[in-house]
Amino acid sequence: MKYLFIITLILLTTISAPAQIIQNYGLKVGYVSSSQTYSNFDLDNSIKRKSGYSFGAYADIFNFNGFSISPELKYIQKGMGLELVITGEEGPEPIGKKIEYVYHNYLSIPISLVYKIQLNSGMPFLKIAPRYDILLNSHDDFNSTSSTYDNYKNVFGGTLSIGFIPNLNMVFNPFIEFSYHLDFTSTYSNSFTEIKNNVFEINLGILF
Repeated sequence: MKYLFIITLILLTTISAPAQIIQNYGLKVGYVSSSQTYSNFDLDNSIKRKSGYSFGAYADIFNFNGFSISPELKYIQKGMGLELVITGEEGPEPIGKKIEYVYHNYLSIPISLVYKIQLNSGMPFLKIAPRYDILLNSHDDFNSTSSTYDNYKNVFGGTLSIGFIPNLNMVFNPFIEFSYHLDFTSTYSNSFTEIKNNVFEINLGILF
């Protein structure tokens, strides 16, 4: 709940900003499909994608000829699944498989350059953003000790998004947005491996 309070506070601050700077603002929620890559380890067949969700608030500022800047504050769930082979008590023969999950929750701060095209039906848009993710907490299904993720770090990355805002002539307009998040820095690294997140996200939102 404290993350929702922070986002609401940012939105209220945004609303009170000068009208000539703030073009519009909005809220969005999303479905998140995330995974991780491990350098120097061949885990491609074992790593599975994890589902999560996101929610956040944003504003469009300094609109000029279709271009604008869009700062955003968002809570987002990332992580991965790891497929494990289950063996019986009598020997090493596999008797099945199960997926255990690793959970990383972030406060994400992207600042997007947005380009919108005005059409009769609405506005398609393209966004590209540098992004800084602040790691809030981590846990897993393995019952790891609380210190397991002490060395995991905040992440710098980038986000590419496309979307569409239909022209409905309402007080607020809904929109849909598809995003891919790529990390430039590692969430964890040591002398053996580096771990990075990769995320696909689908957002539904309202634009005021």
